[in-house]
Amino acid sequence: MSHSLINFKRLFDMYLVLIGWLYFVLMLAVGQNSLMQSMLVLLLLGVTPTWLLLWIKVRKHRQRMRQQQEDDRGA
Repeated sequence: MSHSLINFKRLFDMYLVLIGWLYFVLMLAVGQNSLMQSMLVLLLLGVTPTWLLLWIKVRKHRQRMRQQQEDDRGA
């Protein structure tokens, strides 16, 4: 299996788990007693972890791109 195919499979698996988690959080929020509790659950269990995961992935991607540009300039 090629390296890019393995990376795609890991990325796909990660997004699949994320979609499942967001569905679970949405169902948990729907079952709350008040709108305020629902919003709090969505924010703390849905938006915050998703934002953190996205931030980490974008940061790693930018570091890789920066390193690749530096390698291209040096070669």
